[in-house]
Amino acid sequence: MILKPTSAIRHRWTMSSRRYSLDVRRRLPVLLALLLVATFAVAQEPSSPLKPPDRSSPRAALETFLASGDEVAAFLVKDYVPAPSREKFDRATSLGEVFVRALDLSEVPPAARKKTARAAAVTLYEVLSRLPLPSLEEVPDAEQMAARPGADAKRWVIPNTEIALVRAESGPRAGDFLFSADTVVRADEFHDKVRGLPYTRVVPFENLRDFVTDWGGWMIPQAAIQALPSWLHARFAGQPVWKWAGLGLLLAAYALVLWLGYCLSRLGNGRYPLTDALAEFAMPAFLLAATPVVVDFALLQIYLTGGVAAAIELAATALMFGAGAWMLWRFAAVLAEAIIASPRVPLESIDAHLIRISTRLLGLFGSAALLAIGADRLGLPLYGIVAGLGVGGLAIALAAQPTIENLIGGINLFADKPVRVGELCQYGDQVGTVEAIGVRSARIRGVDRKLTTIPNAALAKMPIVNFTRRDKMLIDAVIGLRYETTPDQLRYVLVKLREMLLGHPRVDPDPARARFVGFGASSLDIQLFAYVTTRDWGEFLGIREDILLRVMDIVGQSGTSIAFPSRTLYLGRDRGPDDGRTQDAEAQVRTWRQEGSLPFPNFSPEQAARLGGSVDFPPAGSAQTSDAEAPRVR
Repeated sequence: MILKPTSAIRHRWTMSSRRYSLDVRRRLPVLLALLLVATFAVAQEPSSPLKPPDRSSPRAALETFLASGDEVAAFLVKDYVPAPSREKFDRATSLGEVFVRALDLSEVPPAARKKTARAAAVTLYEVLSRLPLPSLEEVPDAEQMAARPGADAKRWVIPNTEIALVRAESGPRAGDFLFSADTVVRADEFHDKVRGLPYTRVVPFENLRDFVTDWGGWMIPQAAIQALPSWLHARFAGQPVWKWAGLGLLLAAYALVLWLGYCLSRLGNGRYPLTDALAEFAMPAFLLAATPVVVDFALLQIYLTGGVAAAIELAATALMFGAGAWMLWRFAAVLAEAIIASPRVPLESIDAHLIRISTRLLGLFGSAALLAIGADRLGLPLYGIVAGLGVGGLAIALAAQPTIENLIGGINLFADKPVRVGELCQYGDQVGTVEAIGVRSARIRGVDRKLTTIPNAALAKMPIVNFTRRDKMLIDAVIGLRYETTPDQLRYVLVKLREMLLGHPRVDPDPARARFVGFGASSLDIQLFAYVTTRDWGEFLGIREDILLRVMDIVGQSGTSIAFPSRTLYLGRDRGPDDGRTQDAEAQVRTWRQEGSLPFPNFSPEQAARLGGSVDFPPAGSAQTSDAEAPRVR
């Protein structure tokens, strides 16, 4: 891309054009003859626009390079310079592809090849146009190179120079002769040595390298460049001062855009994870969007060249791949929080943390892959980077062994799901409610309101009892009656207890039971075993209280009493068992026996069906009515 020249370069361009016109008039007969020959050749052979340039020998490569350079220079002089435009710039770039592809760029980082190749091609074109080159007949062709022995068949050096053409051994241009990688690197050195020499061949545009360096892009007014003070056209580090000033202004605008992105990234308030993740996504997005715009303007409009342009290309590549990796990492967080925003995923649950871990691992792997590709574009050895990542990953894994163990423990908790956030559980000998299960540890609030933090690895090894997932709650009590209790009194108590359990609307009749289970140290022991149909601990306590109070009433009605685990000293004031009630209980048992309805060892199905729901619950006098809505079961 070339812009309107300064007055000094414009003068050189005008003088060059005049000399070029004079040489053309002098050699007009020769040119006409060549034109006739070319016309005849075109008439004999059809045009092949897709035919690749011939670089099969040093002669063909040198001839192709100089001819393509002349074509680019002529286009700049006749078409682009008088009226620059984007279309003409694209045309000049297309013509320059043949010019650039004559170079071996294997020693140039891929990210810097575009600008480096263009600068080196123009520089070598200037150098070769000032050197006394041998005639094309003296440059070896393909047959002559094939006849050379060993390494000489793959390399030809222009006489009295260090400029070499070498044959590519691999890649898409294998077999082509290209200017060697060393020649490309030393192009500026060669140019400095021949700068003062006159041209040895007719060129459409003299001092093409200076012309390219001094001009700007098609969007910058040419009159504005020409109107700049002379000191702004002075060279510093190979670039005019005005280009450095333009680069400074461009970088200031770039910094302002990044500052805006930084301000947006700080808008999160910590209360909404998804909003916070989106805010943190702003900075890498701004960096990735602004960098190519700044680079394009610096390289295509300000048109920095040479080593400065190559450095900008390298820095831009590093920034863009870094921003891309950063965006992948932040996008993983956005994706995780978007999934967790679903009402079915509690914010602090193991599911939420596993989603965060999974997406962040994917983001980490994607970022690492993108950074590896970027490093390759910068010319760093990819295999060495991968090996370094492997060794570094091993070192990190050894140093982070406890963290990895806890991470695996958290994954095990997710896979088995013994407990979730908000559930009441027993862990070891402690009881508490799970408040959070994270990447490294879980937080459990004990019944005494103390908060315990347990590493996931330790929690995964503990026996965990989940109380919240019970569908029923158990009453398992032993009732001890005094040894003075008669067998019929005991039978009465057992029957009434069973009637109460079968008739209670909040007791599951199967397998509700009341059984005489043994002779205790100071009591006749009855086991009361029943499931209460509730999951709520508070409601369970109320139901169990009601059942135990009814047990006391039944024991009192039988004429006996609850035994105490102690020795009893009977004095004259001790009333002993109630004889009247004892007789009533024994009479009731005799009646059951005579009627054949003695419910031992179990109630008959008819008796059990008749007793179902016969107990008033809540009991008479309770503030709740029997048809009141039962408390919510969690």
